[in-house]
Amino acid sequence: MAPKANALMVVDGYNVIGAKWDMTQGDLAQWRRELVENLCNYTALNPCQTHVIFDAHQRRQRETWEEITDQVRVCYTAYGLTADAYIERFCARHRGREQRLIVVTSDRLEWMTAAGYGAEWLSSPALWQAMAQQPRQQTPKGTAGRMNRGLPAAIQKRLRQWSNEL
Repeated sequence: MAPKANALMVVDGYNVIGAKWDMTQGDLAQWRRELVENLCNYTALNPCQTHVIFDAHQRRQRETWEEITDQVRVCYTAYGLTADAYIERFCARHRGREQRLIVVTSDRLEWMTAAGYGAEWLSSPALWQAMAQQPRQQTPKGTAGRMNRGLPAAIQKRLRQWSNEL
């Protein structure tokens, strides 16, 4: 399912990660990066605003937002607030708006609540499948080393950081 440009997709981050990997083993930070990277690629070809919501995960912090691209933003909820509760409140505030709202989760209670507020639902495995079916764009010959030159400095820096972490 490809969202329309005026859609807002709200993604339960750890739920989507858990649909692909065993969260009791492995590197959550790496999986978060991979999910966000896949969503950036997906929204580049299927334009829609995307908010990825992660629980504070036992860290005492205030709610923080990180803008990854013009279309993808990541939210870490405030301490004590689950991603589920955040998404449910978001759906309640969004109710009655004309913008299409799509909630991505495989949590049955969460998607039923979101649907009650008028949001559409997409399962976590269905999102992974949609992202996997994206056509791969080929880099034109001779441009591979120059692709980053047109990107803003902050994005170039983030790409270098991610590359160094691999």
